[in-house]
Amino acid sequence: MRLLDRHVLTETAVASGIATGAFVFVLVAGNVLRQVSDAIASGRVSGWEGLELIALLIPSVLPFALPLGLLTGVLIAFGRMGSQQELTAMKASGLSLGRIARPALLFAGGFALLSAWLNLEIAPAANTEYRRLLVGSAKDNPASVIVPGKLNRQFPGKVIRAAARDGEVLRDFWLWSMDERGRLTQSIHAREARLAPAVNERGEGILRVTLTDARLEQRQEGDEDFTRPSSFNTAASTSLEFPAAGVFKDGDNFQRKLRWLTTSELLAAAKTGWQVAPDASRADKEQGQMLAWTQLMAHLAGAFSVFSLAFLAVPLAVRVGRAETFVNATIALGVALTYYLLTSMAGYVKDPAYRPDLLIWAPNLVVCGLAWILLRRASRH
Repeated sequence: MRLLDRHVLTETAVASGIATGAFVFVLVAGNVLRQVSDAIASGRVSGWEGLELIALLIPSVLPFALPLGLLTGVLIAFGRMGSQQELTAMKASGLSLGRIARPALLFAGGFALLSAWLNLEIAPAANTEYRRLLVGSAKDNPASVIVPGKLNRQFPGKVIRAAARDGEVLRDFWLWSMDERGRLTQSIHAREARLAPAVNERGEGILRVTLTDARLEQRQEGDEDFTRPSSFNTAASTSLEFPAAGVFKDGDNFQRKLRWLTTSELLAAAKTGWQVAPDASRADKEQGQMLAWTQLMAHLAGAFSVFSLAFLAVPLAVRVGRAETFVNATIALGVALTYYLLTSMAGYVKDPAYRPDLLIWAPNLVVCGLAWILLRRASRH
């Protein structure tokens, strides 16, 4: 019996490990191409910081990769054992399909607990640090927010362009100022520019720009037809300031999303309400409390999906009875997409009267119920 359990566990573990690794690679690669590579290419982060960002992505994608990996791994393992008549031989020796699958289900249960820990503690902290690193890099080197050769509109009422960037120095720097109607009011050109964050006397975040060999062109107020001559000034060195609070956010201004909160923070938010003003109405407070509680349940339900999808994969693999990896992977993707579609539908419910914190468990209950029915049917043959 131990030999059979070891064989089933080995088959499941190897297939699940390879599948999970493949899904982690795909999910991380997507984020790397979309965010990290752009940040490195634009100079917002260094190469070492880019590697740190990639490492922080792994705990974030693992809770999504584990359900897919275990589902695919169990389908592949039991599909191969079914096609080679190994399951038939085990059944002939008096073992039920549920008993045969016990090592695989215990394996999935262990990873469900790991996924819960990742969802509740590690992934939120990694997500927060990931965003903080990106923002912190921009604050340490404000010039990194300027992409050379492109028009940059991060700052309200300003358009900035630099031909090149050398560390903290911007070369061939242009700055155009616009009024509230989007009309050009001022243009500045400088051979070099240095950007530095600062705080004005009112305690507001500003960006201080130090210009070298600057030339300023100021349009006269009300000159909409370009009929009046502009005024010009030059300076070997000068500086200017404008608000930059929307660009450099950190510390207390760092806005965290609800799914980035750890267990203790979610429980605290469930008592006071997520982003609820002190003078909010009772209905708004209940809404904020339910949002936090639903997010906590979503983390737990997502972790439990590692087990529920693996549970469904056992009778599904026996029913399909295919050994081809491609076929089983395709079935796994179809099942996973259906599960996540049901989860998304449940997540749209926000009204506390409909108990979205309990509704978020509905997809797992559907999967487990379907798995139990299919397992009973498969055990009869």
